[in-house]
Amino acid sequence: MSPADGDALDATTTMYPSRIEAVRGSRRALGRETSTVYGYVVSGVARVAVPGMKAELEAGAYFAVPGQGSVEADGLTVLIERFGFRGMVHVGRIEATGRLAYIDGCSDTVLSAPPRLGDPVLNHLHFPPAIAQSVHSHPSIRFGVVARGAGVAHGPSGGGWKRPLTEGALFLLDPHEFHAFATADDAMDVIAYHPDSDSGPTDGEHPMLNRTYLAKR
Repeated sequence: MSPADGDALDATTTMYPSRIEAVRGSRRALGRETSTVYGYVVSGVARVAVPGMKAELEAGAYFAVPGQGSVEADGLTVLIERFGFRGMVHVGRIEATGRLAYIDGCSDTVLSAPPRLGDPVLNHLHFPPAIAQSVHSHPSIRFGVVARGAGVAHGPSGGGWKRPLTEGALFLLDPHEFHAFATADDAMDVIAYHPDSDSGPTDGEHPMLNRTYLAKR
């Protein structure tokens, strides 16, 4: 079910305090000085304003903004706030499929990469039609919003659960929760938020440093 204005899922008591909220036909203040807000425009137009930047974004656009500002959504825009992390400004659009291979014939694109090893990540997951994903888990929470298409999420906990997913649907996966996604005749695209990462640049390992060769003296 597509969320109503103000519908939210809260994970502020986890290791990586985060929150996801739907903004539909209304205006919201964006975060705080010590937060980063990741957003995705599901439908309509979102007007994003932060110090030094104003953007009018249509459906299919994603963004990441640190600090304070506002978003005004004519349609549905989903906001994910990561407390205690100050990221970088990113704005872009998702593509038809992901650029990287993922499990069971799915694909993934890193939309907002971690500036440093361990920082949060925003991804675009693409599930082609007729996917039956293997049951798996992740070590930290996952927030998601269905960007396009439809499918099903399911898992074995509590005697088994199954949830239909349609455009705009929000979900939260707890740390180490076993789950899988499946599609039938339609493909499904999901914007997936990871509050942490185990890849990314460090002071001793990053593209600028790795591609620097000192002249012999």
